[in-house]
Amino acid sequence: MAKQQKPTVAICTHVFNDVAFDVYFNHLYCVAQWSKSFDLVFVGKSGLTAASARNRLIERAVEKKCTHALFIDGDHLVPPETLPFLMETGDEAMVSGVVCKKGEQFQQVCWQVKDVDEKRQYYNMTLPLDGRLYEVSVCAFGCTLINLEKLQKLKKPYFRDTCYEKFEGKLVNVRSDINICNMFRDNGEKIWVDTRILVGHLGVSTIVYPQSSEFFGNLRSIEGELSKLKEKQVGFYFYPGEDR
Repeated sequence: MAKQQKPTVAICTHVFNDVAFDVYFNHLYCVAQWSKSFDLVFVGKSGLTAASARNRLIERAVEKKCTHALFIDGDHLVPPETLPFLMETGDEAMVSGVVCKKGEQFQQVCWQVKDVDEKRQYYNMTLPLDGRLYEVSVCAFGCTLINLEKLQKLKKPYFRDTCYEKFEGKLVNVRSDINICNMFRDNGEKIWVDTRILVGHLGVSTIVYPQSSEFFGNLRSIEGELSKLKEKQVGFYFYPGEDR
């Protein structure tokens, strides 16, 4: 009996700076597990803009005849279940794990897009962590599986940063990860988030997980209160985010 061929997946990483040891060890551990079920090809880029780096990574993945490309950011901690779970939805154009920002309001990185007055408007979504699959308009790109057959049906360059006029002449920059989601949907494809995959986003001294992101948002409010002067205290200070 012929041995069944393993799917060939490109593990794609683009970094601007050094990778922390915890991330390095996490990625090594994961690929050691994934290699039992998948043929893996490793492609990476340091520096460059995100769009340029992603296009080069995809070129290498296609050259190596990969069926899928898994993009993992250099500051993301992913569970070893990531690739097997994402491949369950591998016939779709793109599927991501749940990623939260490591700043601002620590919100989940996924949006619903609606056309308002012929202009696209982006509305942040907060998905329940119930282990289900959810369709979104735009997903995060730090833990994302792309179907390369479907990607190659799009117009090159696949990843591009753009700028458009929003309201009253205000210009808005649209990143390449958002544009690729828009291009897929314009081509009749769907974007998904698998809420079983909870990604840790490594900050300066913290790791923001989806299950704890609300805590970090509340912590920012507490920090704001703690920064205020107490009775009889005098001095000047700057706290980020205050109205100026």
